[in-house]
Amino acid sequence: MPGGPARLRAALAVLLLTVALWPADVARAQATDFDLQAHRGGRGETTEESLRGFAKALELGVSTLELDVVLTRDGQPLVWHDPTIQAEKCADSAPAFAGDPQYPYVGKLVHELTLAQVGTLDCGRPLEAYPRAEVVWGNKIATLPQVFALADSYRADRIRYNIETKVEADLPGTSAEPQEFVDVILAAVRSAGKVDRVEIQSFDWRTLPLVRRADPSIPLVALYDGHTWAPDSPWLAGENPTLIGDPLIGARLVGADIVSPDYQLITGQEYVDRAHALGLKVIPWTVDDAAAMRQQIGYGVDGIITDYPTLLRGVLADLAMPLPPAYRRG
Repeated sequence: MPGGPARLRAALAVLLLTVALWPADVARAQATDFDLQAHRGGRGETTEESLRGFAKALELGVSTLELDVVLTRDGQPLVWHDPTIQAEKCADSAPAFAGDPQYPYVGKLVHELTLAQVGTLDCGRPLEAYPRAEVVWGNKIATLPQVFALADSYRADRIRYNIETKVEADLPGTSAEPQEFVDVILAAVRSAGKVDRVEIQSFDWRTLPLVRRADPSIPLVALYDGHTWAPDSPWLAGENPTLIGDPLIGARLVGADIVSPDYQLITGQEYVDRAHALGLKVIPWTVDDAAAMRQQIGYGVDGIITDYPTLLRGVLADLAMPLPPAYRRG
């Protein structure tokens, strides 16, 4: 962190004093209905991040569409996870124009390609890891405005969007920089009138203060796992895990409102209680079996990100927990 250890110690002291003075019931009072998040639209059930997948999630009834954004060379926000076009998921069809020297596009960085070039790809493929998922043959990678328009066609006025900036902090140059992500995503969010329905998440914690400066009303989500919360990590906006010790405190120092760890890092209610005491909601990823879902709910988490939203909805129903509304097009 700029300013060195002394500045960090001072910030930690202020944060811990704030927590000590926080009324014990504040975090509980902040609780809302359980947040059922369809990871990449529910990739265990449908081709990931496809419009078909997001439509099925809306029809099922989820709280939040969880999605990733990568940026093309011409600055378009694609709803896609991978920085590189992978042969496992996509196939070339034809060049965007005759004699295109970048063709074929499979194997290229998304950030090196234009929207027109990416638009020629067929990204509907069966994946070995998700054998029961519906394959959307001929799937075209959607843009963020297209996802917003889809939800509008369902009149899904209560749906939320958890948008991840896919900054490759450990591989500079393979993706856009954090500021470009923030500028492009927020422009699309504002244009669609969704400012009050989004949260921005990132493993690259440099993103989060940039969003806060651009629009303080948007909730911020700090993603992390054992790889990113580590000494000398490029993902933590200069924070020092050795000095800070607790990733929950680290998340608060960058301004996060929600922490989203690999669910296996949440080993008991004590973690969730500590997060709530710091004013953080806890929404782990990616929880894909019923026993683990029940365990995490028992710990008191505020939501779950899952590849199998139908399964999670069933678990919530079995526990007599409130269910998010389902939507119909029209």
